[in-house]
Amino acid sequence: MTNYFSSTSKKQGSVLISGAKIVLTESGVARDCSLFVMDKKICDIGDRSTLLRRNGNPDTEIDASNCLVMPGFINNHSHMAMSLLRGYAEDLPLLRWLRERVWPVEATLKPSDIYLGAALSAAECLLSGTTCITSMYFYHESGNEAQAVFDSGLRGILAHGIFDWTAEDGLKKTVDFVKSWHGRDEGRIRIAVSPHAPYSCGPELLKRIEQLRTDLNSKFGHPYKVLSTIHVAEARNEQNEISERYKVETKKGVATYLRSLGVLTEDTIAAHCIHLTDEDFVAFKTTRASIASCPVSNLKVGMGVADLSRALREGIVVSLGTDGPASNNSLDMFETMKMASLLQKGIAGDTTLMGAYQAFKTATLGGAMSMHQEDLLGSISIGKLADIVVLDLSRDLRSTPLYDPYFYVVYAASSASVRDVLVDGRIIVRDRKILGLDLDRLRADVDARAAEIQQSSM
Repeated sequence: MTNYFSSTSKKQGSVLISGAKIVLTESGVARDCSLFVMDKKICDIGDRSTLLRRNGNPDTEIDASNCLVMPGFINNHSHMAMSLLRGYAEDLPLLRWLRERVWPVEATLKPSDIYLGAALSAAECLLSGTTCITSMYFYHESGNEAQAVFDSGLRGILAHGIFDWTAEDGLKKTVDFVKSWHGRDEGRIRIAVSPHAPYSCGPELLKRIEQLRTDLNSKFGHPYKVLSTIHVAEARNEQNEISERYKVETKKGVATYLRSLGVLTEDTIAAHCIHLTDEDFVAFKTTRASIASCPVSNLKVGMGVADLSRALREGIVVSLGTDGPASNNSLDMFETMKMASLLQKGIAGDTTLMGAYQAFKTATLGGAMSMHQEDLLGSISIGKLADIVVLDLSRDLRSTPLYDPYFYVVYAASSASVRDVLVDGRIIVRDRKILGLDLDRLRADVDARAAEIQQSSM
């Protein structure tokens, strides 16, 4: 298995991001501002001369004049390895797409394929301003998403998806995954349990997975908690399908059903959540489970639009995700954030819903809150981990004029403006290049494997 990311890009050292035209800090917009990064964290914010006097000379200085500095995006739901299947199956109903195209080809994937697809996704994330990702796929000791995330320098919560038909193997692999990877690099890599969905995991299996999570936390959950991530209320007929398959009561909603089993908790990251009942919103409020909405993917596979405005209004933690690159087909959080805002306005006919600042917050701090890492991630503040993105305003005509930075970032900016990216205070992307990445080799290997997949499916 090839490691496409050189370790030279992960060296630690102090960094001064100097003279930024705009910095989107936790307390608001700062102008003509510098950041001093040391020991993985943002240790000082202010003007350049003051920072140098207080902290000394940095190992590296990044000139951020005519740049906007912001926290990295948190993509809170994806399937990274599926970049290998981008464009493989399109324009099908969700369940046909899964059962007739995706699941059969996934059964043929090798561990090296999982690493390969995840490596490509990690590169795409970094180049589009994402510094942290939650991803559910499959764990193999010899090739997995965690290894690719670790090698790339990205931050992530990774999980092995469990289904009825993979239950025993899935439970075992989840234990192995946690033992091998949970908490790596001071918590940069964390592992979650992952029942795939309530329509693919029966009630007893759902409870077994939650009990396993409790057991894992007793052994491995300090100081980094093992969370749970699951697809919830994605399909229009999901309630009926669950009821018919498992002979259970779902009339009050899918989330309400999960709460009744004791598997919807404050540690649950529930992806999609499009078709929620009134009782479901109560279930989220009372359990403090969070929502990871994937608006672009949900539109593409014809599933509908989640009522994020209501969820936010009711105090539910909302974050954003792209979903997998086989159903989106990108990992671009700029696109996702803008779409989330526009859909709320367009569906309700109310332009005040999901304003720019709120959309930006769901794409950053919302993810951190969902992961219970808001004290470390999601905003630029002294003491938080230095997961930072630098946008080059000079490269984007849409930044001229620039009246309000949040309006620009949400409604006009794109991943093409991402110039530099830091994760844990390490410079991973410099001048739109991932340091140490053999991108040509990565793309060639992906193309070669995709050709084999296409040939075998003919």
